[in-house]
Amino acid sequence: MRKLLLFFFCSLLLISCVAASGTPGDISGAWVDDEERLYFLDEDGTLGLPGQTALSGVSWKLEHGVLTLATMDSPGGEVREQKLVLKQTGSGRMEFTDADGAPVTWKKSRTKVGRLEGTLFYRERMALPPEVIVSVQLYPLHSPVPVASSIMPSSGGGSIPFRVYYLEQTMAPQVRLAASVLYSGETLFATQTDETVSIPGTPNVLVYRTMPGEHQLPPLKTPASYKGTLKSSGKSVSVHLYLESDGLALLTQDGDRNQYMGTWMEKDRNRTIEITRGALKPVTAAREAGGNLLLNGLSSQPVVLKKADIPWPSKGFLIEGELRKQGGRPVFSECNSQRDIPIQPTGKGYDQLSHILQANGNSSVVLEGRIQDGHLEASNVFLVQKGGVCSTENYASAPLMETYWRLRELNGAPVELFAEQPEPHLILRDNGQASGSDGCNNFFMNWKRKDESIRFSDGGSTLRICPRGEEQARAMHTMFSRADEWNINGSMLELRSKNSIVAVFEAVEM
Repeated sequence: MRKLLLFFFCSLLLISCVAASGTPGDISGAWVDDEERLYFLDEDGTLGLPGQTALSGVSWKLEHGVLTLATMDSPGGEVREQKLVLKQTGSGRMEFTDADGAPVTWKKSRTKVGRLEGTLFYRERMALPPEVIVSVQLYPLHSPVPVASSIMPSSGGGSIPFRVYYLEQTMAPQVRLAASVLYSGETLFATQTDETVSIPGTPNVLVYRTMPGEHQLPPLKTPASYKGTLKSSGKSVSVHLYLESDGLALLTQDGDRNQYMGTWMEKDRNRTIEITRGALKPVTAAREAGGNLLLNGLSSQPVVLKKADIPWPSKGFLIEGELRKQGGRPVFSECNSQRDIPIQPTGKGYDQLSHILQANGNSSVVLEGRIQDGHLEASNVFLVQKGGVCSTENYASAPLMETYWRLRELNGAPVELFAEQPEPHLILRDNGQASGSDGCNNFFMNWKRKDESIRFSDGGSTLRICPRGEEQARAMHTMFSRADEWNINGSMLELRSKNSIVAVFEAVEM
């Protein structure tokens, strides 16, 4: 019995010694420190820092009771080491002392960490230096803020491996990937445009040789505003572009009631700016000598935008987002840009917003307002959905067909409603027939679409005589004969003619 107890005691002692000194396999997995920072100790000795984009993990090792963490804060920076002396471990926690002797506690985390492993390849027949630095960033499809990044030494021939750790619960099924290969602070290879990759997956991404003189431009100084002229149908239309320092963008056009808020990001070594506009196709702007931008994608011809000190538009526009409370005050999270915008306690819409929050709590709303000095001033609120949140689905939430579309704007002017007369509206049926009211008479017609194109034909209406609104009714019928494109932005249907918005409808729940 004494021998058995002695053996048991020695076994416990041996286990405790192993736990204190540790081996790499003993502590692999996800851990969180006193400051809620997450560390992922991979089994092969690679260190992941998911959720951190300003710092990238390189490696980890546990030798003689000392945990060494190697990190990098920039592609051209040095590898820095942090040493933690392991004092005690057990029950899902580890206790250390840092270089200053201060206590540090790590706890086992249940956070699920994913790995995106792939390769970068190039077509040139050239050998790489013995060790290069690979930098990879993952971005949401419509955001300039990275959700995961990796900076780590690598080697290889024409194929260079990379690995990015990410938080599974916050990662979308598809992301944009930007990558570069560096040596001694110089960029050897880089992606020309961001690559759209699937999560999970094993992407194989082409990088291009960066020639001398093609180094990265300095980041654009923001906030910045630009003005240009678009030639459309023989007319000159002013175009304004506003770029904020937090990635918020606003693109406006004279005569276009819906001013498109979104995000902007620099690409192609800061030579190109991509501007997202919700459900609309992104547009790009190339940086030119002298500080001008060459805007492409707004029309068939590029638009030269010159630097101009212009204020944000004072005229209100339609905007969709999530209404919630923050610090006891209402805050609006705009759907396209996903930015939190404080609400100015002025304007007739403020009382509406406060009442919505009090009655419904967090809600999805479409409102009419303007942004001044970084604050949203609401003038009217409509289309309230209790408990709604912003998502990519919100950009096209209302179906085109079988929806009651109430006319809100016609040829750039608000629609008038008249007592004891029907409101102007439109319903598109899936059998190719459309019906509605012009504010006086009921009408019917045929319609068809192909992709973003739309056509109305063979219309007719009742013959009621109305005391008011005849001119508006005629303008509505003329609009249908001119309309050639459609677009849904949130709960708004836009009909266009030659790239100009001729009518705006709002979806109404019946």
